[in-house]
Amino acid sequence: MNAPTPLAQLQPDATQIFVFDLNGLQVQDHKRFTRVIEPALLIAEQGTGTMSQKIQTIADKLSDADVIAIKFDKFADGRSYSIAARLRESGYRGELHAIGDINQELVFMLRRVGFTHFHIPNPGTAVLAPHILEPFAGYYQAAQDGSRAPWQSSF
Repeated sequence: MNAPTPLAQLQPDATQIFVFDLNGLQVQDHKRFTRVIEPALLIAEQGTGTMSQKIQTIADKLSDADVIAIKFDKFADGRSYSIAARLRESGYRGELHAIGDINQELVFMLRRVGFTHFHIPNPGTAVLAPHILEPFAGYYQAAQDGSRAPWQSSF
């Protein structure tokens, strides 16, 4: 009698990280990061002002940078979302990559705060499903992705 196939051989390799863009398409060759922002290190920086001032300084220094990555230390850590939104509010227009402890279930929320690329464990496909990118038909509030709530004016 043959031994059963190990479960690891039946599922995609989750240890590999793949990069996806805003459209949910896998990116084969992405640009190198100009800077990686780690929330814990940014908070720990001494003598550089409030968190908003630190982020504004980064946005000013890296306004011409093509690619900034923001690291998620833990799946449930919201600091990286806030940093991304503040960078966009400060005028940063380049690529914003989400790296670290994230997965495809977070892509919708990552897009809403301004991320353009997502480094996620192998989802087993080269294209993310539409319901991953847009799981809801509408929004209750505006966000960095340019979306508006139905009750908000269009100007």
